[in-house]
Amino acid sequence: MKFKIILAGLILATYSLTNIANAHLIAFGWKDLGDGTISMYGQHWHSNQTTAYSDNGGVRIGVWDNTLSAASQNTASWQLFQWTNVINDMGGNTTQNDALVTAGILDGYAIDTNYWSNNSSQNDWFSTGPLVLGNGSWGLFTGTGCCVDTMSEAGLFDITGISSVPDGTGPGANIPEPSTMAIFALGLFCLISRKFKK
Repeated sequence: MKFKIILAGLILATYSLTNIANAHLIAFGWKDLGDGTISMYGQHWHSNQTTAYSDNGGVRIGVWDNTLSAASQNTASWQLFQWTNVINDMGGNTTQNDALVTAGILDGYAIDTNYWSNNSSQNDWFSTGPLVLGNGSWGLFTGTGCCVDTMSEAGLFDITGISSVPDGTGPGANIPEPSTMAIFALGLFCLISRKFKK
């Protein structure tokens, strides 16, 4: 009887460890919101979620240092964006994620090659609030703490398909709001008008 209890305990522990090992971020997605901002998405496997939360504090986005390895990137200096929403049962494998891009739900996605398993049941996502990021190659990292949004290591990801943010615009960079642009244009017009009157 003791042996059966020990065996059952070992099986349960192994099952738990297997689930933990499979609970991680497997891909990033992004969507241009059309107003100079985008939302970032983190695809993960950890079954359906009811609230956005993070074992690592969200997603960090920064400039990749080509002179350093992935493990040596200064990710602590990269800008942090919290997960704010959860979307369950969307996309999953490559075919399903490609369909999200074709339908315009995402503008693109990129996989974490170390964790990607091309599994249709791994179809749950976290998303951020609006942030500023243009097309380009960016360092993305959530962290290595267990479990929901764990990554194997920081990665360099190509972001494409964004049209409302200038290419290469860094994470969180300020783009003048339309009202600021209008005031600037009006001031410039007044200055030119005064020159011509003289």
